[in-house]
Amino acid sequence: MIKSGKHIRESFWAEGPLQGLYRQRILKVFFVMIGLLFSMALVYKLQMLGSIAVLGLPIAACGGYLLFKYPGAAVWASLIMAFLTSGIARYVSAPWGLSLDILLAAAWIALIMNPNTQWKRLDNELFYASAIWFLYIMFEIINPFGNGLEAWFYAMRGIGFYQVLSVGITLLLFRERKHLILFWKILFIASVLGAFWGLKQFNGVLDYAENHWLFAEEHHEEHILHGVLRVFSFYSDAGQFGASQAMMVLVCVILVLSPVPVITKVWYSGFGLLFLIGFAISGTRGALAVPFCGAITYLIIKKNFALLLTGVAAIGIVFFILKYTFMFQSVEQVRRMRSALDPNNRSLEVRLENQVTFGRYLANKPFGGGVGTAGYWGARFNPESLMANTATDSWYVKIWAETGVVGICLHLGLLGFLMGRGAYRISQIGDPVLKDQIISLYAAISGVLFSSYGNQVFGQMPTGMIMNVALHFVFIAYTFEPSDQLKPSDHENNH
Repeated sequence: MIKSGKHIRESFWAEGPLQGLYRQRILKVFFVMIGLLFSMALVYKLQMLGSIAVLGLPIAACGGYLLFKYPGAAVWASLIMAFLTSGIARYVSAPWGLSLDILLAAAWIALIMNPNTQWKRLDNELFYASAIWFLYIMFEIINPFGNGLEAWFYAMRGIGFYQVLSVGITLLLFRERKHLILFWKILFIASVLGAFWGLKQFNGVLDYAENHWLFAEEHHEEHILHGVLRVFSFYSDAGQFGASQAMMVLVCVILVLSPVPVITKVWYSGFGLLFLIGFAISGTRGALAVPFCGAITYLIIKKNFALLLTGVAAIGIVFFILKYTFMFQSVEQVRRMRSALDPNNRSLEVRLENQVTFGRYLANKPFGGGVGTAGYWGARFNPESLMANTATDSWYVKIWAETGVVGICLHLGLLGFLMGRGAYRISQIGDPVLKDQIISLYAAISGVLFSSYGNQVFGQMPTGMIMNVALHFVFIAYTFEPSDQLKPSDHENNH
């Protein structure tokens, strides 16, 4: 019997030399040969740069394999890179920010290709809110006042793209308490390193890259005031460093008050003191809102009204000292923070004047000037425009300027919904230790949202990425397996 060509091909793959182990070996040899030819062509074409690229190919290949096998690692890698990209960029000029795009996109590809992905887990208010906001950001592509698709692409990443990608991945993969523990470890280790790096700078040890960034790139005007350095560590600037450290101070204080062993309280106290020093040497006035507003949020959600009154009184005393006295005026960091409460502060006046300018320009633009028209990206793609030459300063002013009154109302509405719904989810948590851990994240989010009125904290790295992951745990912690939680009575019996 004569076999047809199609039958011969099928038999060859099913029964012939490419069956099973032989097939795998031949395919491996084939792909290795293709890789070698590609590498030789790359070296020949790009010479030294090609050689470096070839040396990096095995690392990239291993990284790609791990991402496809463990897509959740992309979120942790993105969180780490969110801390490091600004610092690395001072030493090696490259688009390091795109590493977050690559990591998160690779994780999504891996999840889409995995037939076991449980897509029903995306049926969550947090994902819906993130998706609605990102759809509005996509709608801004057709804004006739925008700077084009390229400007939109670069600017939208921090505004909504990273959020919808990271929220989706975390909802799909991070469903256990061990994931929360890993988040805490990364957050504390990176913040501690940032504080120590900042102390190095505070003691006058600035390397060539940091000096170049300060003076050659003209960042000294906002970072050296009256001869005193506003420490920026390896963060994007002093404002972001100060806000991040202030957030960690708040987290540590709340964790110290939680029902944990004494030795754990001591550790949290030590970390909190270190972060407080980091916050102080940053000279960041706007970050004062993080611990103040976060503390009030904590006291309200704990429903301990006696403690709430005590906390409000303590905050009032600090406010009174800064506002109406000159105590500790010899300390530069205190003097800097005190100026934030001065109604005649020229910086505040300029910000209000800029908001009036935006108000006039946006009067007939309900959808704003377009994503990518204000701030850094506006200056890069349209440097002569009014949007690019008027400082936004505030996160909310930036959203208003780029997405209009419609965008800022939608943004604030979604944030308000998430905070309200998050408080309800916290009330469903049984384990008091876990509950206080989540409350500390919730209070930190609240503090960052309030401080973002004065600075663009919420959308900048690493705070933006921290907020994305923290929001996930606020919404998902109540679903942890019973073995991951204890009821309050059980916890009391164990201690």
